[in-house]
Amino acid sequence: MTVSPISIVDAKRMVVKNHYMHTAPQDARMAYGIFYNEKCCGCMVLGYAPTTGKKVSKWCNNIKKPQYIELQRTWISDELGHNTESWMMAQVMRSLKKAGIWIVLTHSGGCKDDVGFIFQASGWLYFGGEPCNDFFLTNSGEYKNVVSALRFGRVPKEIIKQGNQSVGEYLFGDGCVVNARRHLYLYPINKSIRRRLKKLSLPYPKDPAVLRYNQGWVE
Repeated sequence: MTVSPISIVDAKRMVVKNHYMHTAPQDARMAYGIFYNEKCCGCMVLGYAPTTGKKVSKWCNNIKKPQYIELQRTWISDELGHNTESWMMAQVMRSLKKAGIWIVLTHSGGCKDDVGFIFQASGWLYFGGEPCNDFFLTNSGEYKNVVSALRFGRVPKEIIKQGNQSVGEYLFGDGCVVNARRHLYLYPINKSIRRRLKKLSLPYPKDPAVLRYNQGWVE
């Protein structure tokens, strides 16, 4: 297997088709693909969300935008087997280091209450979780971000006052709000930043309320 940069257009097309959210991040800046037998079998997309800079600066001040980035989407085909994500992540981090990136931010949970075992296995540092009811699961099985839709003024104020469940139904039809958590992880590539942040990081969470939607632990 090999990992190489790919076009953002190709990466967005892959995550829209294959990622469980079926959406692409708006402000994506770079993407990497994983290749097996010359076939692209997955990708990682990185860029900036509206809150990326604020969250990074809370833990690492005096850092400039070209020195940090957010891992926004990851999809890898199941045909590549176990541990592929962590292996690909290591290759991507090496490339980001050469590009001058000091720190990478990402989240787990959100629309699925996944505590981020892949990030724990890959050496990311954990900085806490918070309740998240931003996502609406439609009856057709699609996850929709309620907060993103609210930013564009598409919902009447009287509906907004009724809460995210009513907003989701107004925008997307029948379904339900997913009450989960959002967990924050940082990967300091710069060694001095890693040493400092390691002292501030928290123990990894090990108690997902939902390991995967409608699935439980397997004995």
